[in-house]
Amino acid sequence: MSKNEPLEKIVQKLIINGTLTDQSGLFYGKTGVAVFFFHYARLTGNELYQDYAMELLETIQNQITVTISMRYDIGLAGIGVGLEYLLQNVFLEANDDIFDEFDAKMYRTAMYEPYPDFSLEGGLAGWGRYFVYRLRGNGRKDSKLHEAMAHIADEISQRIVENSIPENEQPDVFRFLHDLTLLPEYAAKYDNLLKNCKEWKCIRELDVQTIFPYMSALQRLYSCQNYFNIDLTEEIGKEWTKWKETDKESLTDMGFLKGWTTEGLLHLVCFNRQNDSWINLL
Repeated sequence: MSKNEPLEKIVQKLIINGTLTDQSGLFYGKTGVAVFFFHYARLTGNELYQDYAMELLETIQNQITVTISMRYDIGLAGIGVGLEYLLQNVFLEANDDIFDEFDAKMYRTAMYEPYPDFSLEGGLAGWGRYFVYRLRGNGRKDSKLHEAMAHIADEISQRIVENSIPENEQPDVFRFLHDLTLLPEYAAKYDNLLKNCKEWKCIRELDVQTIFPYMSALQRLYSCQNYFNIDLTEEIGKEWTKWKETDKESLTDMGFLKGWTTEGLLHLVCFNRQNDSWINLL
């Protein structure tokens, strides 16, 4: 890999601040930083960066307590998806008991706790994404994971029929159903529901500039291209140009969503377009 001074600067920032970050979650904490360093270690071939990522994961596990949030952006759902992503992309070796506590906590939450809303960040779509990722991996034969998945999917189905999902949360629900129907055992049951959701105004009249407001412009374009089967190559190219010209010194956090971590990952995409799979974690 050729020398890239901006990326090296980002790496140093993340090494210094990664373990000091209070949060453990995916969007703003150590989980997102670990995802970056696993990608960076693979691209550079330097195992020291992998060791640092492993150190972050160990710290995360030690910080998981009975009071941890179940949210996707800052809590257990996102941490679990981050770990499953690393396993499925062979950054980590499978460990049969690594998810025992995660699965038990998420199962109880999905089955018995009231959900705050339908969003990815803090609501039912985020809980659902946890089970989707687990059922793509080693959890696919776990009956309790399927039970929780069916419970979430049926609740969302009922709310869609009742037309009671707020418009601003519909895109996250759509993405959840899209991912759910990629699981063979759920495709037949929920495929028609997904087709019905394509008639939602926010999906039918897709505005790629405003959908998923929590994302950056590049993340938003990639997500729209991946989930809505539209070619945004030209728009993505223009946004890359803007990104390269943007002053990064105004960034104030280490986060995976809009901080130094995502800047580092975007630099890796510039080196190798195969490094963009992480965008689907958003």
